[in-house]
Amino acid sequence: MKILVNAIPLLNISTGIGRYLKELYTEIARVHPEFEIKFFDGTRLLEQMPTPPSENSSWSLLVKVAWAVPPKLTYFARTILHQRRAKRFLQLSKGFDIYHEAGFFPFPAAPGVKTLFTIHDLSWRVYPEHHPRERILFFKKYFDFSLELADGIVTPSRFTKTEINRLYPYLRAEIKPTLLGVDQQIFHPRPDTEVNALRLKLGLPEKYLLFVGTSDPRKNISGIIQAIAPLPDEIKLVCTGWSGWEKAVNQEIEKRVCYTGYLSDQELATLYSGARAFVYPSFYEGFGLPVLEAMACGCPVITSTLSSLPEVAGNAGILCDPHDIQQLADAIQSIYESDERYQQMSKASRQRAGHFSWEKCAWETSRAFTHLSSGSSH
Repeated sequence: MKILVNAIPLLNISTGIGRYLKELYTEIARVHPEFEIKFFDGTRLLEQMPTPPSENSSWSLLVKVAWAVPPKLTYFARTILHQRRAKRFLQLSKGFDIYHEAGFFPFPAAPGVKTLFTIHDLSWRVYPEHHPRERILFFKKYFDFSLELADGIVTPSRFTKTEINRLYPYLRAEIKPTLLGVDQQIFHPRPDTEVNALRLKLGLPEKYLLFVGTSDPRKNISGIIQAIAPLPDEIKLVCTGWSGWEKAVNQEIEKRVCYTGYLSDQELATLYSGARAFVYPSFYEGFGLPVLEAMACGCPVITSTLSSLPEVAGNAGILCDPHDIQQLADAIQSIYESDERYQQMSKASRQRAGHFSWEKCAWETSRAFTHLSSGSSH
């Protein structure tokens, strides 16, 4: 089977979609050596997956410039680039059996090529106010049309499948949830010596809460900050991620929030291992990969009752209404003050993480490939 993958998300600093592609196709190549897989980088086909940049300074600068430029200008530039890539993709896709799109939305492919589309979430439809205006314009122009190009759809959670059915009830393509996994070679409990060395390097407190992600308002960093404000001063929050952050509401709280910037996966696993709790009260997620990574490192998790997050955390985490600041504060305090609660939740986190694997995700995705190539897509 000849498979063509849009690998453009791998050209940028590593985020959720890039991690999904990297882990999924590493595993698919391992279990299906008979598959012939090529990767489209926007202009050509590659034999191997492109490697994300090792540092993020140039990418961060590009993001800041994009935010500063008028939305219509950015939208115009993005549209021109997309059309150029679409034209090139149509030429290069000839002769493939399957085209897998896991970025934004599918390009038109050559006749005879079946398209499998991974839709991670529909936050741009549900929370358009939390996205740059040019991105909303871009999605409105292409997304609905591109959906009609999909012969099959996979989602990272049952929640996202439900959202697609709710917002696009007319779709003909079959939708299959393929739950994501976690790389246990990287994300596992780290020894105290490793944790303490990283803490000293980054200037972090001995005991801390952890948040991982972008400054997207739907991640609800402000909710965490409001929750810790009335709690004892020794409760500190560490935020890590590559983008700019929502700042705390006042100077006193700001002293209790540490910002690390973007970290490597190894450093991230070490931070998870040392955290008293991972706090992720997001309003909307297609899956919530940081929750799973934290649990794999034995970190207690406090997350949201909304969207896909209960699917990931299960009974191992504390689920809070992200709009209820007092409920969030009580959950934080309960873990922070009780060593017994911490130990119980740490054990439950590791057990829960064991139910997810990239091998399962690769197996389900490969079944979707086979299903489409057999001609039974609708």
